[in-house]
Amino acid sequence: MQQFYTPDLETDASNYVFNEHESKHIARVLRKRSGETLRLTNGKGTLFWGNLEVLSTKQCAVNITKEECIEPPVSQVHIAIAPTKNLDRFEWFLEKATELGIHRITPILCSRSERKHLKIERCNKIISSALKQSLGAYMPILDPLTPLENLKTKAPLSCIAHCENGDKEPLIKAISHQRNVCILIGPEGDFTNEEIRWALKHNIQAVHLGENRLRTETAALIALHTTILLHAQ
Repeated sequence: MQQFYTPDLETDASNYVFNEHESKHIARVLRKRSGETLRLTNGKGTLFWGNLEVLSTKQCAVNITKEECIEPPVSQVHIAIAPTKNLDRFEWFLEKATELGIHRITPILCSRSERKHLKIERCNKIISSALKQSLGAYMPILDPLTPLENLKTKAPLSCIAHCENGDKEPLIKAISHQRNVCILIGPEGDFTNEEIRWALKHNIQAVHLGENRLRTETAALIALHTTILLHAQ
């Protein structure tokens, strides 16, 4: 089943007209025909089904026949991550994190960051494509590239995963009683001692993800999946 991401589709709508780009994709690439049933989401928790009308290769529309409100995920995970120098690896993280059901992503700028610029529009396209592929109903929030010291989160618990020596709890233990968390993942050179001290000063708990040293994107996905899986039941 294919799903279409239509962020401007409101609940209780009776129809929806696709933009020219999406209409061309539906008519020319997917070769959909009038009368077929399409599944859509606005990324805000609502799924829609509708009958397709192919008016032309530049204009397609659906008559909405059904809608369903999906409950938010049990865990709302916010990952604050330093983008990798290799952009492909960061974009891979965005795709896989969306498939897993991440709530929010904040790219952070750290002292040892090797990537200091991001094309947020391109990142959002990757996220929306992953949302469609995974049949998700909630579009993750993507923040602009943010200096670490300006990081904001609504999560009641925040953790920083780092590789330096010191008192650290296993992540799975630190989050055992909290479903909504923010987890900080540093750049390939790790957080500096000054950044770790800043985090601890701001009540951000130090954690570890196991014995092995992980790549940035691997660590972020491990943290995300651990939190989701822990509270899945």
